[in-house]
Amino acid sequence: MLQTQVEETKEAAVPAAAEDSFIFCENLVKIYKVADLEVVALQGLDLLIQRGELMAIIGNSGSGKSTLLNILGGLDRPSAGRVSVGGRDLLKLSERQLVKYKREIVGFVWQQTARNMLPYLTAIENVELPMVLAGRFGQKERDWARELLEVVGLTPRMKHKLSELS
Repeated sequence: MLQTQVEETKEAAVPAAAEDSFIFCENLVKIYKVADLEVVALQGLDLLIQRGELMAIIGNSGSGKSTLLNILGGLDRPSAGRVSVGGRDLLKLSERQLVKYKREIVGFVWQQTARNMLPYLTAIENVELPMVLAGRFGQKERDWARELLEVVGLTPRMKHKLSELS
């Protein structure tokens, strides 16, 4: 019993080369198999992003942008290579650790607004919802939700519902 609890709380160590970076990918490969066809979505990607660094991922349709984001978000696993985010080796996380990572560390804003927000809640309520569900909500979290909306320029529309946002 104790061994299981220790394993559940122990985070997987990151590769030594990634210690100073927030996101680290080395020789990342993702191959999707569709029927008898193999599609290479990522081929040998190397990437280092420092904490606080801002970057954009751009490229043609089919170039692997969404595949990379799905791997970094823990939604998909690479076929080969190494990847760590925030000191977590994503390939060494157990399923339970991966669920915790997706619940507490990363978040997605999908292009389809209905996947992001509940239509009967305001923008601020939608931002606050994951914190409420995690059982952590107070003034600090409310301030953080407001700050997040401010960063994306939605402060004037924080009380608007999905149908009133673009």
